[in-house]
Amino acid sequence: MQTLRIFLQQLIPAMEFGTALLTPLAVLLAILISYDGGSLIRTFKKAAYRGFWFSVFLIAVKQGTRNAVSREIVEGIMAFFAIISEIGLVGVLLGSQEKFSRRAKFFGMAVMVLVIALSVYYGMEIWLIPVTTILNVEEILSLDMAVRILGFFTGLAIAVVGSWLIYHAAKSLNDRRLYTVFIIQVAALLFQQIVYLIQILMARGFLPVRGLIRLMGPLIDHQSWFIFVVFFVVFMVPVALFLQKCPERPEGANPAEYRKIVADDIHKKRWGKASVAALFLMIFLSSFGSSFANKAEELIPAVPITAENGLVAIPLKEVEDGHLHRYAYQSKGGTEVRFIIVRKGGSAYGVGLDCCEICGPTGYIEREDQVVCKLCDVVMNKSTIGLPGGCNPIPVAYGVNSGQVQIEQPVLEAAEKYFR
Repeated sequence: MQTLRIFLQQLIPAMEFGTALLTPLAVLLAILISYDGGSLIRTFKKAAYRGFWFSVFLIAVKQGTRNAVSREIVEGIMAFFAIISEIGLVGVLLGSQEKFSRRAKFFGMAVMVLVIALSVYYGMEIWLIPVTTILNVEEILSLDMAVRILGFFTGLAIAVVGSWLIYHAAKSLNDRRLYTVFIIQVAALLFQQIVYLIQILMARGFLPVRGLIRLMGPLIDHQSWFIFVVFFVVFMVPVALFLQKCPERPEGANPAEYRKIVADDIHKKRWGKASVAALFLMIFLSSFGSSFANKAEELIPAVPITAENGLVAIPLKEVEDGHLHRYAYQSKGGTEVRFIIVRKGGSAYGVGLDCCEICGPTGYIEREDQVVCKLCDVVMNKSTIGLPGGCNPIPVAYGVNSGQVQIEQPVLEAAEKYFR
């Protein structure tokens, strides 16, 4: 059961970010196929290629230098350019056919900018999933790692297949319906991107937080719901296809020719049915699957403990079973400082705060005789508990005397800062 949960924790975000990126590009590609004999397909492919490698480059630089690349700033810039290009594309599509022809060069430039912007914006989020996983696991060559990587690529595969089906369904629409669906899709993207830009400007102090927090608070808190907006908008592609009437019999066409036209129309609607099935699968995974994968595991209550003569002492007989034991010390400032003790083997014990440098005071749980970070689900190597680094518990200095694990009171008082 836990293996399935780990698998879904990688699959679902990869699928959601992949779908948010690929479905608008699929509909845009369907438009370009019919536009000017497909003359802009090369522009689209070139932009997708550049956006893909630029997102990979930025993630590599970010992880290699830590501070050289700010994901927030890069994504904010990409969102800005995406907004400009989306408005430009919609303006051209809403214009007359004559204006459409005159603005072909502008249209091509807007396509280039939008594809690169979306590829970088969502591409960085996609690549961060496996990169973060690899950096946080204790053992690269393990079953746990294999399940996570398999989940990631399965999620991407679902997004690619679903978007491919949407592309074929969109390509079967007439121009008017196709443009309408794309404009609605762009409106949803614009809303999400504008919210994100305002959020950045508020965080950087360029916009007043107090004046906007009432409006922006609920939107920021429920950003995870945006994927369902994406699904709803994408649903309009097969719905528009189902509502599209069968072509009338052309003048002069014989019965056999018309039967071929009708058969072709029926074949096109099959793309719509297949895309609906794919969307239902993705909605199921993003709702029920996500609920199952991210079900919170409760921490075992900490045992209250006090200091005597400047020492906090725990009898060895309480912690010699090899399981995780959690204790809570009340600091002089009134803060509960939690720490854990695990017998590593022999007379060696792992003693650390119920907190780490990366995930904060979310705590650790014991699962199948393993110590696991509650927030990021990384499995700890018991032999490294008590050592600094990674997602390990922050070490606590201790000694073993008189059949007790002893921790000096000032050590726990100094650890108060991690739990405020």
